Amino acid sequence: MLLSLTKKFLFIANLKTASTSIERVLAPHCELRLNQSRFGKHQSFSEFAERFKWLLGCANINDLFIFGVMRDPVDYVLSIYNSHKREIFRETPRLFTGEMDFEQFISQWVPKNGDQLRPQHLRFTSAEGRLVTNLLISFDRLLEGLALVSERVGVPELKNMPKTNVSPNGATRADLTPEQIAWVEQKFARDREIIERHCNILHEA
Repeated sequence: MLLSLTKKFLFIANLKTASTSIERVLAPHCELRLNQSRFGKHQSFSEFAERFKWLLGCANINDLFIFGVMRDPVDYVLSIYNSHKREIFRETPRLFTGEMDFEQFISQWVPKNGDQLRPQHLRFTSAEGRLVTNLLISFDRLLEGLALVSERVGVPELKNMPKTNVSPNGATRADLTPEQIAWVEQKFARDREIIERHCNILHEA
């Protein structure tokens, strides 16, 4: 989560959507930088608005350019599954997926880590359930979307953003059964709808 009062933007950081790379470029322009999970990096807009309402009082929320990135639900879940195979997570057994197949991930890991795998769209909605973003970028069109953000907020470095915190290779869509894909699509049905109806469309305040 990044807030710039000078350049008037709010970046809402979703999981596994290049948020670390985006933060590295935009952080120097921000008065508020929450770039670690333990401090609320991936909190939702509604959580942020409640926690920092005193700060938002310094700016008209309608003047902020609010943006974020959403990922195809199947790719999103696979990325979370694969990323938690890294050895660093062995130190936190609840989060480690290194010795699980995808079926075990669904049946064992997900029930214990609901906060890690909640629908993406919840990060981008108000307490009333209204989508708050001016631009919601789909991950498959990330560079195109960031080029637009770059022009909008005046940070040309976004057009040549370096990759950081890349997830390790692992399971792919081809490795999943039809039933497993159906499980993902059902759990993230609203995400799919929002990606198809709202992503990559610029909404001015």
